[in-house]
Amino acid sequence: MKRQTIRAIWVATLSAIICLNAMFCDRSPRTLAQSNNTGLSIVSNFAGRQVPSTEPIELKLSRALTPLDGKVAVLFGDTDITALLERREETIVYVSRVELLTPGDSTMSVYLVTPAGIWNKVCELPISIAATVARPQDSGNVAELPETTSPAPATKERFFEFTPNVSINMKGQNQTLTFPREAVPERNPFGEVDGQANIQLKVTNRGWTLNNRFDFVGVGFQKNALRFGELQNAAPKIDLSSYLVEINKGRFAVRLGHISFGSNRHLINSFSSRGLTITVPAGVQNEITLLAANGTSIVGYDNFIGVTRRKHSVVGVTFAREFFKERPGRLRFEVTAMRGSMLPLTNFNQREVNDAEKSLGAGFQVTGDLLKQRLRYSAGFTQSKFRNPPDPQIEQDTNLKPIVPVTRSARHAEISFDFIRGLKLWQDRKLKLSGTYRHEEIEPLFRSVVASTQADRRQNQFEISASIGDLSVVVGNLRDNDNLAEIVSILRSITRRNNVIVAIPLTSFFTPSKPKRFLPRLSYSYDRVHQFGAAFPSGGEFTSASHIPDQESISQAANAQWQLSEKLTVGYRYNRAFQDNKQPGRELADFESSVNGLSLSYAPFESLTLGLELSRERQRAFERPRLDGTFRIGTQATWQTPFLKNSTLSMNVSSTVAGDAANLNDTRSAEFDVQWAYRFGIGKKKFKKAEAQFFIRYANRYGDAFDRLAILRSFTKTQGINAGITFNVF
Repeated sequence: MKRQTIRAIWVATLSAIICLNAMFCDRSPRTLAQSNNTGLSIVSNFAGRQVPSTEPIELKLSRALTPLDGKVAVLFGDTDITALLERREETIVYVSRVELLTPGDSTMSVYLVTPAGIWNKVCELPISIAATVARPQDSGNVAELPETTSPAPATKERFFEFTPNVSINMKGQNQTLTFPREAVPERNPFGEVDGQANIQLKVTNRGWTLNNRFDFVGVGFQKNALRFGELQNAAPKIDLSSYLVEINKGRFAVRLGHISFGSNRHLINSFSSRGLTITVPAGVQNEITLLAANGTSIVGYDNFIGVTRRKHSVVGVTFAREFFKERPGRLRFEVTAMRGSMLPLTNFNQREVNDAEKSLGAGFQVTGDLLKQRLRYSAGFTQSKFRNPPDPQIEQDTNLKPIVPVTRSARHAEISFDFIRGLKLWQDRKLKLSGTYRHEEIEPLFRSVVASTQADRRQNQFEISASIGDLSVVVGNLRDNDNLAEIVSILRSITRRNNVIVAIPLTSFFTPSKPKRFLPRLSYSYDRVHQFGAAFPSGGEFTSASHIPDQESISQAANAQWQLSEKLTVGYRYNRAFQDNKQPGRELADFESSVNGLSLSYAPFESLTLGLELSRERQRAFERPRLDGTFRIGTQATWQTPFLKNSTLSMNVSSTVAGDAANLNDTRSAEFDVQWAYRFGIGKKKFKKAEAQFFIRYANRYGDAFDRLAILRSFTKTQGINAGITFNVF
């Protein structure tokens, strides 16, 4: 009965989507949108001329927007006209129906508003509105008309785009030769067919846009099924991995499927699951977003909408206000409320759930800037009530004391200030000096079921960053401690961290007009972390001073890269880490490690690239004492074969030798891989609808390890050939 109900919901939802598509579509000629991976740019129909105040204004986008991009907002001067826009494919049109635009010179600002509510300016276009004249026959009430001819009436353009994509992957492997035989793979040999498919449908009509996207995954081997870890052999081999149905007009949007919600770091922050969100504009400067979603991320056809299980769900609402409509982001206020309930359920990517949980909370945050964005700030406060409801599976008929619900709070603040910005020093070198302070405090036992936070923690961080041209320097200091309630029987841990990061391209820093190839690009980082206990707890289980941690870790990394020519690049890296244990009785429990690495890339021809990597690593344990070393050499080659277009031959050879200074342990291993790949299209060039890629790979690996203390030796060897072909349709 339950499966019949789920199937009925699934069929009803698909039917509703098909009906909506039919309502939006007609049989008029359609133009397909062209998209690419470049950044967004705008082309207008009013560049270089005066525009009559009643003529439609068109803005052409360089590519189609995806749900992850967000939406477009447009300001005419200081007036937000987003709600009056019509979207026609990649074209945004403003048609004046109520009032004429103010004559004269002005600007039209275009913003891309992300799903998180961040306004990013795309461009600012100058626009000139033509003056109007009065009708000569009217002497009383004067009606204004543009100087040019009357514009054509707004067209009722409709747009339809259907984009299917199917990828089929056939792969297999021959009888793998292994030694010893016990190391033979479970499937030897094997052959299988996997695939992926996604269907995208976009319909636009009278400013409304309907976007559909469904992604499917199919496998040939049962254990590779998407939900095998959850359903075992009952998992379907062809399953729904994700989908999204979106309806929007202007700032109004409804999203059903795999959605993301929230920007409150302690309550709910970019929570992704299957569910429903509705965004409703409340005037020009306000916006309300509603959420109803499943408690964890899910896949498959079951629980298609995501909100069928009330005890395993999340509901929330966010109210946001921009106080300055002429410049979004100058002062933004958000308040969010959320109720979450989690059951101890496993799913396709989560294997262990300890207990049922519930939380109810609310929080607000303010972001903005001052002094022409020289000063930037963000602050927020959150309060959450958390409880563990009774769980019969855990209690097992045992009389347990119920857990008392607790209400705790968290806060954060961040402020950045540019002390110096754009100070010209010499040539085109300009100095920028900025400072940042961050504060965060989370009370003990604070918990929100959909946010990853560490309770009982106070943190303060200072950071200074400076840049002169391509030279950049960052200096930071962090101070962290726990046990905010100062309970005497609990250890209070303190963390102090200092770090420095420097990067400078010597090749062009002093002589930008004449780069010196023999000079390298340099970078260096220093990180020191000291973690220790503040005092010896009383009344607890600490019986010795050696139980109180006191450890200092220092790590350094240096990199240099030389671009000696267009064909030759050389790089060197050095890493060193030292761990100093200072607690009484553990003074010698220290560790030190270092790595030296050299890399070389050479392209003698445009179609051929050769690479070489050498590295040496040393690890020292002072308490034993023991010194271990590892040496590795690796080569790579990639050849775009000229005799066969779209054909690539690649090869990798590497060897590793490891052991200790006392010659008690030795390990040797080697790897050899060679692969040929060929990509080709199916059909004539003009009408090509499919593409395929074929590969064949040979791999040979061996390993030899010898422990002279235990007199044990292990030797393994594996070699095999596998091949596959992938078809991409449409």
